[in-house]
Amino acid sequence: MAGKTVIQTSYALEFAGTMDEASVLRYNAILDVLEERGRLEAPLGEKIEAEENLFAIRVMTGGNYRFFYCYDTGTIIYVLNGYQKKSRLIPKRELKRAKQIRKELGL
Repeated sequence: MAGKTVIQTSYALEFAGTMDEASVLRYNAILDVLEERGRLEAPLGEKIEAEENLFAIRVMTGGNYRFFYCYDTGTIIYVLNGYQKKSRLIPKRELKRAKQIRKELGL
């Protein structure tokens, strides 16, 4: 599963642009791990329960950010969108948005 290509959607790139510099550096380092290993383990990532092919990147810096990502059938991983975590639960709006982007990508 290693040797994947990570592609960020415009939604993910736009959100990443709102983060502080330390968080962006951490996010980019996590993307490098994802690309190299093809997967993330805790504490860097997690599977979204009750969702098929939907995972979260955990950027645990001062801002505490999450990015949803999914796999295609080949060697590409798509980073769908991101949000700033403010509670224990995933915001329904953000989860719905990630699922819609995934659908638009045909995944």
